[in-house]
Order: sequence, then C-alpha cells, then structure tokens
Amino acid sequence: MVIGLVWGLAFGNLTSCLYIAIFYELLWLDFIPVGTFIPPHMTAAAFTGLALATYFGLDSPPLVFLALIFGLPMAWLGAKLDRNLRDRLNRSYSAVLHWVRRPAGDDVPGKLVVRTLVGKLIVSWLFFLTGAGGLAVLLHFVLNQYAGFLAGLELSWKQLLIAASLGGLLSLRLRSLYLSVGVGAVALGFFRLAGIF
Repeated sequence: MVIGLVWGLAFGNLTSCLYIAIFYELLWLDFIPVGTFIPPHMTAAAFTGLALATYFGLDSPPLVFLALIFGLPMAWLGAKLDRNLRDRLNRSYSAVLHWVRRPAGDDVPGKLVVRTLVGKLIVSWLFFLTGAGGLAVLLHFVLNQYAGFLAGLELSWKQLLIAASLGGLLSLRLRSLYLSVGVGAVALGFFRLAGIF
C-alpha cells in the first residue's frame, strides 16, 4: 500500500497506483513468510507493475491489468534472488563466527555489514532494472498487437480486486474452500462461454 501511495504521489495517477498496490496486496495474502519459506517477492512485482503502467501511461483497468500480469514473474524471480542473497549472508555469518573465535581486527564486522548492504543494494537494483526492462519490451510488443482489443473489454477495478481477493480466501487453508473456489471458477468460465452473463 505504501509503495502505491508514494509512487502515485511521485509520478501522478494516484488512484491507479493505489489500485495496483491493493491488487498485489490481496493477491499475496496466501503466502506467509514462516520458517525457511521464502514467499514471492511482492515488492518486486508491485514496483514492476507500477513502473510498467507509468512508463506506458496505462490508466484503464484492462490495460493496467496487463501491466499487473507482466509484473508477476518478478515475484518469483525476486524470491529466487532473495534465496541466493541469503546463501551469501550465510557465508558472511560464517566469516563473523571465524572472527569471533580469532579476532583479526575491530573493523571486520563493520566491513562485512557494509559489504553485504552495498552488495544487496546493487544486485537488487540491477535485478529490477534488467527484469523490468525485459518485461517492458515484451509488454510493448503485446500492446502494439492487442491494445485495441484489451481497451474494449468491460473490466473494472472492482472485478480485478475481487479476483485478487481470492488470495485472502486461500490463506484460510481450508481444503473444502479450495475445492469450492475451483469448482466455482470452472462454473463461471462455462457460464461466461455460454453467454449467460
């Protein structure tokens, strides 16, 4: 939510930015960072979705939804990057333990902290710029081909937020609820194909 608010205040179109942030917030409610589980990187996905929507000037819900979809791969790529960075932190932790057993100077822990923070900052930004740039090229191609068709879809923010709120329902961890949601989604798909609504 804060990311969407700050992005909207900085780059304009506050309403769309808040809706984008709310969409991702609802979508990831099912993933709780417990124990060693590294959830999808919601921040990377939100930044990417906001950056793509802002860069291409997308403001109608169907077109913004396309930017949201294109931002999703960054969530899983960000989780993989986070796992790799944690492995590097384990090596730094081992270096600190070695220093505690045999101190070689007072500045070793400080150097390790600074090196870790600077390394994480550089790697994270390079990851974001590279990933978002690649996705922007793909989105540009898709918009050139299908923007007219997508703009004609009757899709509102309410529908997008209802779809994203399934993440909150799935977080309840009830197998019968999973079955009900799956059966309901399939039934709605058939009704839609049949032209019932």
